[in-house]
Amino acid sequence: MSPKKIYNNLLEISKQLNIKIIKGKGNFKGGSCVYKEENIIVLNHNKPLEVRLKNLALSLLNFDLKTVKMDIKTKQILEDYDVKGD
Repeated sequence: MSPKKIYNNLLEISKQLNIKIIKGKGNFKGGSCVYKEENIIVLNHNKPLEVRLKNLALSLLNFDLKTVKMDIKTKQILEDYDVKGD
């Protein structure tokens, strides 16, 4: 599965969890936060796709993913990041 497809799958998971995704450009790493009781993940579009994918995956690991429907490959990638602790 291509990195772009995995990235899109992770974006879909964030929608299922009602997590707002903010895509911006600037001098920041990105990650997740809660603002006014709203879950938000900020992604830096100046970073390569692989870095955005990693930041998105690591941010999603902070949420309860047990109720989310996802394909086996996406689940495996999330588990790999969870084990790595990157």
